[in-house]
Amino acid sequence: MDELCISQKRNLWLWTAVSRYTSQILGYVIGDRGWDRVGELWSQLPKVYQRRLVYTDGYGAYAGFFSAWQHRLCQKGDGGTCTVEGVNTSLRHRCSFLVRRHCGPRNTRGSLPTRIDFAARSHNQACQDRWERRLAKTTRLTT
Repeated sequence: MDELCISQKRNLWLWTAVSRYTSQILGYVIGDRGWDRVGELWSQLPKVYQRRLVYTDGYGAYAGFFSAWQHRLCQKGDGGTCTVEGVNTSLRHRCSFLVRRHCGPRNTRGSLPTRIDFAARSHNQACQDRWERRLAKTTRLTT
């Protein structure tokens, strides 16, 4: 799990949960950096993922939400959150409004969730296509 700043002035953040195995976006929430956003994001995740370990950066909202057995704190540069950071970079490439201020409105009720949803579905489809190509390649090699 990780958070990405959309607007510091408006305290608007994009919280993302990503599968370390497939790199697919499992859920996202747009809002402030409060403890409640972690709960919202957690409720979006499939039950299977709610029983797994959670790797996060050192932000305090995570430590307050998750129990000690489930939460793995990753120090900067150790690679523990590199999957979610890569997805955040991908979202920045797909959604110019996450990078530049003049690329459209950033209201949380209108176009912003729609645009992020489109980018997330596009990203997940690309991950699925990569997985299927890799699977087809390995089955060709074994037969």
